[in-house]
Amino acid sequence: GYPDLRKAIVAKLKNENGLEYTTNEVIVGTGGKQCVCNAVLALVNPGDEVIIPAPYWVSYPQMVKLAGGTPVIVNAGFDQDFKMTAEQLENAITEKTKMLILCSPSNPTGSVYSKEELAALAEVLKKHPEVFVLADEIYEHINYIGKHHSIAQEPGMKEQVIIANGVSKAYAMTGWRIGF
Repeated sequence: GYPDLRKAIVAKLKNENGLEYTTNEVIVGTGGKQCVCNAVLALVNPGDEVIIPAPYWVSYPQMVKLAGGTPVIVNAGFDQDFKMTAEQLENAITEKTKMLILCSPSNPTGSVYSKEELAALAEVLKKHPEVFVLADEIYEHINYIGKHHSIAQEPGMKEQVIIANGVSKAYAMTGWRIGF
């Protein structure tokens, strides 16, 4: 990514999300999907488990399998607004867990984790610092219940979270394949 673009992304993360990053912590790719896949391929090794709340975006399990990992699907049904609970997360974590893929707002359901729900998930994750969170936040601006909150904003979570985002959804630029 061009230095000016990475600076703009750092400014966006600070101004819109209250998150402090440097340009060295920002990677630009050819779309959000590539950024999600790159993060999975960089961190997941054969035999690692990746927790994916269901319903989920169709590509997540395939990316995990491509990396040699095992998708661990946690069903989050209609009765819980299609959102995984902290108890479900705790029960899904094993010694093989490497990552949680968390999409909020969700594709395909549109469900949005509240600040309180993210705080509860963060409390579980802080007990497991070896588990990364891949926060797919590509739909952050398609949110009709209030300001977007990232799990990276939770105290003590920034170093454990990789945010995947892009311009296609937020800025109605679907032909521009820019992810970060």
